[in-house]
Amino acid sequence: MKRNKIRYKVNIKEEKIIVLTGNVQLMYRDEEAKPLEPGNLQLFPENEALHTTRQGDYDITGFSGYFKIDVWDGRDWFPVILTGFFPHKENHFSKTECPIDTFAVCEELLQAMAGRKLRRTYREHYELKEEEEAVAEEK
Repeated sequence: MKRNKIRYKVNIKEEKIIVLTGNVQLMYRDEEAKPLEPGNLQLFPENEALHTTRQGDYDITGFSGYFKIDVWDGRDWFPVILTGFFPHKENHFSKTECPIDTFAVCEELLQAMAGRKLRRTYREHYELKEEEEAVAEEK
């Protein structure tokens, strides 16, 4: 008995764009402070201690790591690819620095990006859309 081949069709997702609002919050500290709207950013530490035993204790030293970014799309938080956001690794903190000071620097940089666009990439990540692409698209 001969079986028919199963043919799969690729479902191409439509391009989704999110415009950054300039609102930035810190996980475990500002989550209830600001109302959420699409384009809000949330920073969270890539450091196990700041997620477990010292959760949200950003005012102390002794931890090294960096901040990652999630973006709110109106329904849920999605990861953001960091390329283009911190060219000089401003989101990294060492054991001698308070993570809250690093957050303040990151917050200032991200607020200045209000109006810039993020584009959804594969696996529901978002990346900063190049300014040349955005200008060409508007024409």
